Amino acid sequence: MSSVNCLLQAAGPAVAVRGDLERGLVEIHDVHSPSPGLDVSWQLVPEGYLFTEGHPSTTSIVSFTLDHPTTLPEREAFLGSVCELFAALTGCTVNEVLAAITPPTEES
Repeated sequence: MSSVNCLLQAAGPAVAVRGDLERGLVEIHDVHSPSPGLDVSWQLVPEGYLFTEGHPSTTSIVSFTLDHPTTLPEREAFLGSVCELFAALTGCTVNEVLAAITPPTEES
């Protein structure tokens, strides 16, 4: 089963819409993935503990581990949809969302 870990600012806007984000992440995964099901986990980072360029950051980090390989065009569509989801629901810009896919390992 694929999984996603979302690292959010505890005081940021994403926390208030976490349920909508989770539903959206599952929907995006199921549209772009040959295998249904996504395990979603959340980590809340206290204000002042996440930095970009040496300054407190408003960035959300969304890291997927997929149970199947992907091509670059598939990753671009998948992760682009994730960034757009976060921007639409939180009011952040797509530049405030770091989205990544870790390819499956031999053990997956």
